[in-house]
Amino acid sequence: MSTHNHFRLLEQYQQYESVIHSLMESIMTSLNGLELLRNDQAQQQTIKHLSRSYPFVELLYSLDSNGIQITDSAYSPTVSERQRRSLGKGSDRSRRPYMQAARQSSSAIVVTSPYLSNATHQLAISVVQHLVDEQGQDGGYLVINFNLRRLISYLNGDQMRSHCHHYFQWFYGLIGGLLIVVAALLLYSALESLFSMFYGSGNMVTGAFGIVIMITLGMSIFDLGKTILEEEVLVNKDIHHHDSTRRTISRFMAAIIIAVSIEALLLMFKSLLDGDGGGQLVNAVWMLMAAVAMLAGLGVYLRLSRDAQTTS
Repeated sequence: MSTHNHFRLLEQYQQYESVIHSLMESIMTSLNGLELLRNDQAQQQTIKHLSRSYPFVELLYSLDSNGIQITDSAYSPTVSERQRRSLGKGSDRSRRPYMQAARQSSSAIVVTSPYLSNATHQLAISVVQHLVDEQGQDGGYLVINFNLRRLISYLNGDQMRSHCHHYFQWFYGLIGGLLIVVAALLLYSALESLFSMFYGSGNMVTGAFGIVIMITLGMSIFDLGKTILEEEVLVNKDIHHHDSTRRTISRFMAAIIIAVSIEALLLMFKSLLDGDGGGQLVNAVWMLMAAVAMLAGLGVYLRLSRDAQTTS
């Protein structure tokens, strides 16, 4: 339901770049490249075995010394059928950046920078191993693609949360949608009360305040529902990033503070106009003080969280 935050993924990649490269190289060196080079069945078994331990593995394929794909791509079970490209055996990959980097590098294993995969249309990185047989002849290249988003989740240890994230989004979407429906019902009730005031004999002042209360309450509920949809459904929020959590808390608290302040003012004016001796005036003052306290607490939280992020 939401798009992935590529900027944040690239930022995390730069943070863990050395760890990622070491992990990719260790995975590649654990394989018998010469045995896999021209064996379709062995590549399929290898990619299935790797995907059990490393769920971020996407596909594996081999190239000859000229950069021509020798076998069809072996896909991980985690890659759906609609994500799999038609390019396979016989494809010319000699001009691909990773092939040029592998040819120019003196190292047998090359790890590419992140790129947008043609196979899955998601950010990925590739590891290329240059294979040389026992006679010193150029055997070809073995290539493994890794999904960057799943790799970062693997390093952060939140794979389980990532699997359940879509269900959470649907649940938040239902809650946000219901809140917007409730806000629409309040606005409809306010319009109905407004039209009935012109034909009724009730107290105009009391009726007007009732309408204002329904409108402001509907506005507050709508803003709360919109915040839930924007923060939890429409945007891919990174819970490991301070800015995402701080933005969400700020928006929720701002919606609550505005709602409490408006209701306190309405209660104060209604108490004065009803002539009840200010019976509800004390409650209105306490509500305003509560709004001020929440605003002060929010300011302290923002200051402390910003200082903590700066020192870290």
